[in-house]
Amino acid sequence: MSEESVDRRNFLQLIGLGAGALGAGLAAPAVVAETENGFLVESESEYGGFLVEKLKEGKYPYECDPAVLKRMSEKYNIFSRNGWDPVRLNRPERRLNLTYENLVNGRGVLQNQTRLDYALMAAAWKYANMGGPGGAYGWELGPSQVTGAGLDSMGAWDPADLDMTWGEASLTVKHAALFYGASLAGIAELNPLWIYADHYSPVRADRERVIPVYVEGDRCERAGDAWYIPGSMNRVISLAFEEDYFAIANSPGRLASAATGNGYSRMAVTASTLSDFIRALGYRAIPAGNGLGLSIPIAVDAGLGQIGRLGLLMTPKYGPRVRLAKVITDMPLVPDSPIDFGVTQFCEACMVCAEQCPSGAITDGPRTWEGRSPSNNPGVLKWHVEVEKCYDFNGFSCSNCKRCCPFNKPNNSWLHRMIRQVIKGRIKPLDGVMVAFDRASGYGRQLEDAEFWKMDGQKSITARESM
Repeated sequence: MSEESVDRRNFLQLIGLGAGALGAGLAAPAVVAETENGFLVESESEYGGFLVEKLKEGKYPYECDPAVLKRMSEKYNIFSRNGWDPVRLNRPERRLNLTYENLVNGRGVLQNQTRLDYALMAAAWKYANMGGPGGAYGWELGPSQVTGAGLDSMGAWDPADLDMTWGEASLTVKHAALFYGASLAGIAELNPLWIYADHYSPVRADRERVIPVYVEGDRCERAGDAWYIPGSMNRVISLAFEEDYFAIANSPGRLASAATGNGYSRMAVTASTLSDFIRALGYRAIPAGNGLGLSIPIAVDAGLGQIGRLGLLMTPKYGPRVRLAKVITDMPLVPDSPIDFGVTQFCEACMVCAEQCPSGAITDGPRTWEGRSPSNNPGVLKWHVEVEKCYDFNGFSCSNCKRCCPFNKPNNSWLHRMIRQVIKGRIKPLDGVMVAFDRASGYGRQLEDAEFWKMDGQKSITARESM
């Protein structure tokens, strides 16, 4: 049987499942069961059909070395290094037209990027480019939102006034986050290790200038000498924003960059709006996108997903196809439990993202404690990504790893449902088999922009199943 001839029936027979399995054992109802480390839950709306293990307090789906793990300097993330690091300032790629070299002049990718694609991308980035300390991610409420409503003198809201517990109040805050535009929302106790140790503030006279960020005391201010986050602001709301499936499928084309920019713009609008909502309730809130701290471990702590081989957050519902923001607050919200849905075990067997990475930024080796780049923060056992290679290929517009990831596939794909069932049972020997048949199905191919523009707003189920 050739790989090209593999179909749904042959696949089921190969792994020993009868033709009626999809309608019987694989269509399992919601399950709740206790485990050694927590309990199992299943929710189509929240987790996309995965069986998810919610971990007990103090349990996390990652390992840290407290002797090594320190707060990372913002100066060393790839965006900051592009402004001061001599290696980055003098790199050959900086003098090249990456769009032309990588998208138009060959290198094995689409050559049909159009003015329409560029227009979609440029508009998508509008609000994202308004972010930053002086833009959408301000620390203070706008001039009229609260005072104009007469709420400034009412003090802090107490949910008991509405006969609510803080657990119920926490659900209302997450509901507000979804209302304002987030696709997923979770709450975590703020781990100061995930906040940058300093803020990179480049000026012409001193490109390497940083100012410290303190997470302690009572002061809440972005001063010229330092940033101050009070110790009482010990909760963080993690926000995830789904990126359009079909635009990402165009990667590394401009449509994928449009999906990225749209995610960043929604991050700026939603995080700042949710912060104003919390402030209107009488509590302090600090919104942030990529800045201020590491969004991925915060999202893991908040129960939104796990870290995958590609170095990104893997969510049960959308896979890695999300962008992340956060809101730090002193509102005494109830944290969510971290989750485990088999990502580490699956990624150990799956090398698809590493194979499909055009820059070689993703490793096909094991997880390590040490990083592969100055922009990696050591002390966590994970797959480290060489972010310089990723950035230099296409200015971070490439999303090939998301496009080809089996977890990215829409929920109405029979193969994705099958992968989820295997993960549910933790049948580790089959993980490699699942990957092989995912490849044989043709999943993860690049979608041409002409196909994207012919789709209607609903993006038909037929089109989804053909991807």
